[in-house]
Amino acid sequence: MSILDKIIYTLHAIGLQTILKTLSYSWYRDRLEKKFGVPSKNPSAQPVSPIELQSVQPFHNGAFFSFNDQLHVEVAFLSTHSARVTWSPGRLPLGYAVTGEETLALRVSCVQTEKGWELTAGELLVRVAKNGMLEYLSGEKVLRVDSPPVYQDPIWTHSASLSEEAVIHGMGQRTRFNLRPGNYRLWNTDPGGNYGIDQDPLYITIPLYYCRQQNGGYLLFYENSYDGEAWFDREAKFRFVGGALRLYFLSGDLPQTLEEYSRLTGRSPLPPRWALGFHHCRWGYKSSEEVRQVLAGFNKHDLPLDVFHFDIDYMDGYRVFSVDPVNYADFDELCVEMNKTGIRPVVILDPGVKIDPKYGVYTTGMKQEVFCSLPDGSRLKSLVWPGWVTMPDFSKPETRTWWGGFYARFLEDGVAGFWHDMNEPAAFSAFGEPTIPRVTTHNMEGRSGNHEEIHNVYGLLMDMAGFNAFRQHQPNKRPWLLTRSGWAGVQRYAWAWTGDVESTWPALKMTISTILGLGISGIPYSGSDIGGFSGNPDAELYTRWFQLSTLMAFFRNHSALATEPREPWVYGEETTQACREMLQLRNRLMPYLYTLAWEAHQTGAPFVRPVSWLDPGSQALWETDDAYLLGDKLLVAPVCEPGARERAVRLPSGGWYHYWDDSYYPYPGEVRVAAPLNQIPFFVREGSVIPMQEGEMLSLHIYHSPAIKRLNSYHYEDAGEGFGEARTDTFILRCNGNHISLDWEKEGFYQLPDRIRLVFHGGQPDIIHVDGREISWDPGEIEIRPFSNLKSIIK
Repeated sequence: MSILDKIIYTLHAIGLQTILKTLSYSWYRDRLEKKFGVPSKNPSAQPVSPIELQSVQPFHNGAFFSFNDQLHVEVAFLSTHSARVTWSPGRLPLGYAVTGEETLALRVSCVQTEKGWELTAGELLVRVAKNGMLEYLSGEKVLRVDSPPVYQDPIWTHSASLSEEAVIHGMGQRTRFNLRPGNYRLWNTDPGGNYGIDQDPLYITIPLYYCRQQNGGYLLFYENSYDGEAWFDREAKFRFVGGALRLYFLSGDLPQTLEEYSRLTGRSPLPPRWALGFHHCRWGYKSSEEVRQVLAGFNKHDLPLDVFHFDIDYMDGYRVFSVDPVNYADFDELCVEMNKTGIRPVVILDPGVKIDPKYGVYTTGMKQEVFCSLPDGSRLKSLVWPGWVTMPDFSKPETRTWWGGFYARFLEDGVAGFWHDMNEPAAFSAFGEPTIPRVTTHNMEGRSGNHEEIHNVYGLLMDMAGFNAFRQHQPNKRPWLLTRSGWAGVQRYAWAWTGDVESTWPALKMTISTILGLGISGIPYSGSDIGGFSGNPDAELYTRWFQLSTLMAFFRNHSALATEPREPWVYGEETTQACREMLQLRNRLMPYLYTLAWEAHQTGAPFVRPVSWLDPGSQALWETDDAYLLGDKLLVAPVCEPGARERAVRLPSGGWYHYWDDSYYPYPGEVRVAAPLNQIPFFVREGSVIPMQEGEMLSLHIYHSPAIKRLNSYHYEDAGEGFGEARTDTFILRCNGNHISLDWEKEGFYQLPDRIRLVFHGGQPDIIHVDGREISWDPGEIEIRPFSNLKSIIK
C-alpha cells in the first residue's frame, strides 16, 4: 500500500476529526512519560556481570548460586530434558504464562568441578561456571552456551552463541520463518491497518524460539513480559527493560519441546466443532438488512457458511457491549435467524470504554474503580474508535469479573463466540508508540506495576476475562474466542489470526511463515483473512488465498472498510466454483481436522507444522517456507505466484501420495506437480488412514505403504459441543509388501457409526478378511460395519 493509499484508507477508516485528535493524544502521552519518567529510559546504575562465584546452595531439583554485586542465579530442573534458570535481582513474573511447573520425582546430581558446578538430571546437564557462564548439554553434545548476563538496573541483557548452521523459528507473530539474521522487538503493536513483509513488531510478540542445529534442537522461553528486543546473528541476544531474567530451556526435537512447553503454559481447550468451519466477515456491513442479503447470497450460491462475524459496524457509536439501535435494531432476531440456519454469530469487542457519563459500561466501571490510572491517581485516557476512552485494568481480578458480566447479554441473544480486537492495547497516535503511556499504573493482582510490564500481557488478560465469562454464563458449552493480541499462554483462552495483512502475492506466501511461527510459539489455532485484509485482490489471488485458508485451522473471509466486496460470487462463476469445491474439501476433511483439535488439546501440537517436523535430520528442509504439514499426515504446497499452474515441492522422507490423482512419490526430494487454478497441491503420507466425512457416512481412506511397516492414525469423535462422551479411534496400519493389516482400537463411549466406507489408495483389494471372515463387496463400494481387524491383499 502506497503512502497516498494509506492516507486515503485512514481518512475512510477514522475520519478527519479523529485524525486531528491523534495529534492531541500523542502530545498527551509524551507529556505524561516526561512528567512521571520511564524507568527503563534512565538506568540507575552501572552495568555489572557475575565475575566471582561466592556461594552455592543445592536443593532437591537444582541449586542456587550467589555471585558478586548481589547477582544470583537459580537452576531448577523440571524434567530430564528441561530446566528453569532465573537470574536476579528483578521482579519475578506473575503466573500469567506458566501454569504447570510441577516437577517429576527427579534425582538431580549437583557436583563441584574445577571450573564450577555440574547439575544433571537424566539426559540434560547444566554447567555453571565461576564467572556465570552456563552450558547446556544433552549427553556429550553441547546444545547452548550462555555468556554471563549483564545487569544495569532495571535492564537485563543476555546472549548465547549460535552454531553456523543454526536456524531460528518462533518469537510469536513474525513475517519470516527463519529469523536469523534479524532483530525483533518484543512489544505487541498494531501496525496501523496494513502490513507486509518485514513489518516488525506485530500484534503477538513472545520471547520464545526454537533453535534447530546439527547437535540437536532446543526451545527457549524467557518468562519476562517487559518491553524487550532480540537479535539473531552470530549469537542470540535478548534485552529486557525490567524484571528478573527467567528462562526455560527445553531440549529435544520440535514435537517433544512443544509438548513440554504446552505442559508448562497450558494447552488449548477443545473448541466447538463449528469453529473449524467457514467464517465470513466484512468491515462495512452497515445494517442488519445488509447482513441478511449477504447471508442469502451464500445460500443462493451454495457456499455453506458456518460462522458470521459482526465487525464494529453493529455497535452504537463504537461503544463496546452496545448495539446500534437504528441500523441493528433487530440484532437479537438476526442472531436467532442465524442459529436456526446453522450459522453461529460472533461479535467483535474492543477494550476501550468511551468516556461518556450517560453510558452504563463507563459509569459502572468508574464506580467499581476498574480502569487504568496514572501515577498521580488520575484516570488514564486514550483514543480509539469511539473517540476518547479509558481502558480497563485487566490485571485487577475485580476488573475481569466486571468485564465478564457484560458477555451475558450477547450469549442470551444467541451469540456463539467473541472476537477481541485492539487489545495490544492499540491507540490512535499521530506519532510515537500507538499504545497507552508506559507510565500507566496497573493493579497486577495487587502488587502494582506500570505498563512496561503489563503491555504484552494486556490482550492475554482480556482473553482470560472473556474465557472465564463464557464458562460462567454458559458452563455447558465450549468457549470460543478469537484474539488479535496475546502472549505466552494465550492458547488457553483464544485462537489467533494474522491481522491486517495486505492483499498481495508476497503477503500470501508470508502468511505461511507467520502461521508456522505462531504454531512454534505455542499457538496451535491461527489463520489469515482470505485475500488479505487491506486491498483488493484479483480473482486469482483471492482463489489461491482461499485454497490456502481451507487447509489451515482458522478459515475466515474478511476485509477492510472501503475495499471492494469480497464475497466469492463477486469474482464470477469460475472463482465461485473453485471456492465451492474448496468448501466441499474442507467439509470432507472435518473428521481429520477435528482430530487435530483433539491432538492440540492433548499435546500442544499445532495444526500447521514445518515440513521438517517428520524429518528433523534433513537440513534441506529446515528453512522451507512455501509448504507445510497439516497435522502429520498431509503436506500442503500452496501456489503463491501469479500465473503459476505448476510448482516444485520438496518432500520429506517417506512416500507421499498426491491427493488429487493418487500419484505416488516414494522418495524424498524435489518434485514438480501440476497446480490448476481450481486446485491446491497437497499430499498424503503413505501408511496413513485419513478419516473423511462423505455425506452422512464416515470414510476411512487407507494409503498403502510399500516402505512403512507400521503407522498409527487417529480419529477423535464427540458431539462437537459440550463436555459429554467422546471416542478415540486408533488405526494401526501394517504393511508387508502387498499384504496389509489394519487394527482398529477404540477408547471411550461415544457412539460408533453403523457403517463405514473403506477407500484404498495405492492399489485395490483382491481379498478382504474382517475379524477373521472373508467378505464380499461391490466394485468401488466397500461399506462394512466397524471392526477390530482387517486384512487384505492389495493388487
